[in-house]
Amino acid sequence: MTENVTQFLPIIFMLVLVAFVIFIVFFLSGHFKSTKRIEEKLDKALKEIAEKKEK
Repeated sequence: MTENVTQFLPIIFMLVLVAFVIFIVFFLSGHFKSTKRIEEKLDKALKEIAEKKEK
């Protein structure tokens, strides 16, 4: 029985590693999306300030 477990350990380790990498990729992509939204809001605010100064 222990022989079977040791055979599957590398496979289980690889599956866990792949799942962890996929989770990190999704987490980072979500984080970058939120920072893009913040940048867009900043750009809008800066443009409005620039327009008010011109008037």
